Amino acid sequence: MNPPERPQRSRPRDDRARTVPLTSPLKSMPVYRPAPYLALIAILLPGGLAGLIAALALNNNQPIPIWAPLLLLLLIPLLTVAWLFMRSVRLSPTGIAVGRPFQRWREAMWHQIVHAERHGMAVRIYTVWDGSSGDYISFTPRLLMDGDQLLKIVLAHLRPQILDGALRMEALDQMPIPEGEMTGMLRARPRNRWPFGALLLALVGVVGGVLSLWFAPEPLAVILGTFGALAVLIGLASAIWLRQEVIVTPEGLTIIRPWRRAPDEVLWGQVMVIDHSPHWALLKFRIGRSVRCIGPALLRAPERDRMFAFINRYCLQHGVVNYPHAWPF
Repeated sequence: MNPPERPQRSRPRDDRARTVPLTSPLKSMPVYRPAPYLALIAILLPGGLAGLIAALALNNNQPIPIWAPLLLLLLIPLLTVAWLFMRSVRLSPTGIAVGRPFQRWREAMWHQIVHAERHGMAVRIYTVWDGSSGDYISFTPRLLMDGDQLLKIVLAHLRPQILDGALRMEALDQMPIPEGEMTGMLRARPRNRWPFGALLLALVGVVGGVLSLWFAPEPLAVILGTFGALAVLIGLASAIWLRQEVIVTPEGLTIIRPWRRAPDEVLWGQVMVIDHSPHWALLKFRIGRSVRCIGPALLRAPERDRMFAFINRYCLQHGVVNYPHAWPF
């Protein structure tokens, strides 16, 4: 009598359809760590503010405010916020892992990733997704050293079907485009660092103006307060202006500004002269009237290269005059 056969256990196969092979396989396990400026700002800001207030008070022959040393207590919330954003990312042939200091790595295997999306500045990678929420790991590429390279590797390893709209556009922008085939559409805004930098300038103007009016002698306080007000106006105006959006197609350029109801449209065939500031940060198209917009230098690297390619193909190669300016115009 033959013994009963042992039931065979069938191991579920991994769903490899959601990932694609890396163009250059990872032979090591690179780790992308937070940029040091975040922790330095959190550590130096309270002491710098306390020292500045003390110096202004001594220069004005006034006693140091009793609350000035209490500014050092800002270290606690600032370091807490810095710790929350200090996430390192580790890549391996089998998956991606995210971890904070003094915590264990949270890893997502490549074949387990079912959805990836942009959430503000962060990128969320889901291993369980029900259409609105699920289990995920997240990281912020712009707060990491070589964060752009990290995002390129991650997007190159995931299928476009599991990416949301923003990440899918970033993945498509990374694909090389033949010189003679400039088709499709580019829709882009300036990188967030530029409007944030403008708002930071306005904040510095407010703080500097208030401190100068409070502690500096009267003639110097008026001068510093005027410079502070000027910095606030320039910062706010720049932050608002940098919220515009450009749509580039083979037919022309559309500029959408939040403070105007109707967008500006420029057809490539109408352009007679292109004025640009240093490094192409600002553009001005002369089409019988002047139309200004953001330049490629303010965009992310893939969008910058694509916008340069559109301008070169449909303007410069057709004899449009290119006029550089030494200063913003």
